[in-house]
Amino acid sequence: MRPSGLLKYRNNFKELIRNEAVLALLISLGIILFGITIALSTSKYMLVNSADHARYLLETNNKLSGFANWDGVRYLLIAQHGYNESFVTGFFPFYPILVSFLTKITDSYFFSAILISWTSLFGAIYFYIKIVKKLFTQVKFTESVRAVLYFLLFPSAIYLLFVYSESLFALLALSAIYFALDKKYIKSSVLTAIATATHIRGAFLVILIGSILFESKVKIWKIILSMAIGSIGLIAYMGYLYRYFGNPIEFLKAQEVHGWLHQSIFSQLWAINTVEWFIILGLILSIIYWWNKKKSFSLYSFLFLLIPLIGGQFGGFPRYALMAFPIQLMIFEYTRNKKVLSWFLIGAFAFLWAWFLILFTAGYVVS
Repeated sequence: MRPSGLLKYRNNFKELIRNEAVLALLISLGIILFGITIALSTSKYMLVNSADHARYLLETNNKLSGFANWDGVRYLLIAQHGYNESFVTGFFPFYPILVSFLTKITDSYFFSAILISWTSLFGAIYFYIKIVKKLFTQVKFTESVRAVLYFLLFPSAIYLLFVYSESLFALLALSAIYFALDKKYIKSSVLTAIATATHIRGAFLVILIGSILFESKVKIWKIILSMAIGSIGLIAYMGYLYRYFGNPIEFLKAQEVHGWLHQSIFSQLWAINTVEWFIILGLILSIIYWWNKKKSFSLYSFLFLLIPLIGGQFGGFPRYALMAFPIQLMIFEYTRNKKVLSWFLIGAFAFLWAWFLILFTAGYVVS
């Protein structure tokens, strides 16, 4: 190939990967392969937990069965049998409904669940990139990559790869946020409605979307309509719970089994680990950082601080806080022109992420 032809080929390739969808696809494939590689070598670094309740045991020959440990087992059981006991009502229905539907085609609950999670991961990355470009001016290609890595390598972001609703919720939430920033309130509210049927954090999303629209000076009646539509998923699930369990907030009662809502958070301060302290600090800084820039993000960060304050413990808090994306955006903007610090933090995040993934796939609890 002549030099001019080679140069043209390289320029075309660079232009291609700068496309948001292509970049999102490449990054999602990269993080999935990275996760699979680590998971397949878990036995070299960690003795597998023998407790039956910790691991997915229905497909013991599946080398990726560790991706469905702990709550992943619950999601698969709901997909197969529905809500046959009140204990599982804390797991919102949209993800297992999709798994059950897709299994009619794939004939494998595990494969259906992981396919939904990984496909949703691609969509979540795509909308994350679009949000970054909408919020910040003249975002370069390498800056887009770094911004996404802060989100994907957030220590609790391992759940984006698993048989959990995290990736699906991230896709719905980030796409709803993007359309709200673009003042497309109907698209945003419909996506929010599905998100509220996917995870309890959808209630925070309703408030965030309303706040973003208010900041954008959208008419009040449109904001109210958007928030009303956005709440439909949660309201529908509450109606289902009232009909079959006699309690529209049975999903909150189900959390008591895990020790939530029973005690004061102040009695648990001694048990807070390093990652949880990091997230608490990140949320506090995010509240302050965004207050004069975008109050909706500041309010959204504050809502996540309420989780342990109301619940009385920190179990699962890092996973819930994964979608407190103003933290990652704050870190990105602060380190945007500090490349050495930026890549150092990404490296530190990647180390913790890999370690958490090894622990989880070996059957151990990861917050």
